[in-house]
Amino acid sequence: MDFEKLKGNILHEIGRAGDMMWISIGNPHIAESHNGKKREIRDFGIHFQCQWRFVKAGKILLASHDIYDPYDRDLMFDDNWDWDVFGREKMLGSVYDEHSRLLRDEYLPLKIENVYYTSTHDLHIDFDKDIHFCTFITCSTEREYYRFLDSETSKHTVIFKE
Repeated sequence: MDFEKLKGNILHEIGRAGDMMWISIGNPHIAESHNGKKREIRDFGIHFQCQWRFVKAGKILLASHDIYDPYDRDLMFDDNWDWDVFGREKMLGSVYDEHSRLLRDEYLPLKIENVYYTSTHDLHIDFDKDIHFCTFITCSTEREYYRFLDSETSKHTVIFKE
């Protein structure tokens, strides 16, 4: 996979759909969906279904497991707390929801300075502001780890163990 085209581009947005984190990179443009509706997209997107984390100066800013933990630690063993609910007030949301908001507010946009792709399919991205992102594949079976969306070519590349 040639992730080199990401170098020099800007990470503008991060979000999640369930427990899948997505990032949007590059310039905005209007695209038409299969049902004819128009929406704004970026040049590139990556959808992550593996373990990942954002790090700055040795501190983890945001990590994949944060989605499953309530921001209010008193809710950790509350059977009624659901990680998959969006739009709640801070103390009822997940650690991911609050930390991703802080990452967006304090650091975005981020310029991509370097990209590494390893033989074990891990992706490492070095951003400006001394922020680093990495995936780490935690299984030995074939599955979708992440998906690279290139709106310039309309191609989706699924990264999985070969």
